[in-house]
Amino acid sequence: MRDGRALVPAQRPDELRDQVEANLATLGADHLGAVYLRRLDAPPGIIADGDQKVGIDDQLAELSALRHAGKIGGIGLSGVSAAQLSHALPIGIACVQNGYSVLDRVSEPELALCREHGIAWVPFFPLGSAYPNRPHVNRDPTVTAVAASLGATPAQVALARLLARYDGTLLIAGTANPVHLAENIAAAGIRLPATAMAELDSLA
Repeated sequence: MRDGRALVPAQRPDELRDQVEANLATLGADHLGAVYLRRLDAPPGIIADGDQKVGIDDQLAELSALRHAGKIGGIGLSGVSAAQLSHALPIGIACVQNGYSVLDRVSEPELALCREHGIAWVPFFPLGSAYPNRPHVNRDPTVTAVAASLGATPAQVALARLLARYDGTLLIAGTANPVHLAENIAAAGIRLPATAMAELDSLA
């Protein structure tokens, strides 16, 4: 949730409902196709404390009630562990958004669960980020070497590998540059040879 220019946590069930209602009003809609619950248990970004440290069951109950009321469709989770995702599976999870790239595969267990249960996988920071310990693919020598051998950009190669990991992967465009956007979209047409995939897989 934004408070002026700053991002502030909104983890309590009443805040989740308020945010859904605010989005509906802003969009002039009566239904949101999907809503993510962004857990704030671990970096990157702000960490919940005080009354913002809320159990996931209370949050899921509120989102389930909103879904039952027809205000939202799919329930998504973001920033969750494999244990949290497994716990939430019975209510029906449509999508999961965790940090993940060819250079950072800490969320491999969550990806495996999504694959097993047919849940959409939406990796954020698929190319890296400015946060500490999250290197960018454009600066990795292996990624750049593979890209050069294929006549592609490092970003295209990194995104193509993510798409090849799981058919249910949905990529976030993540750029304001129209040229980069076109390049990133073109990554869907890149087929990586087995040698390139093995090189990329060796990075994590």
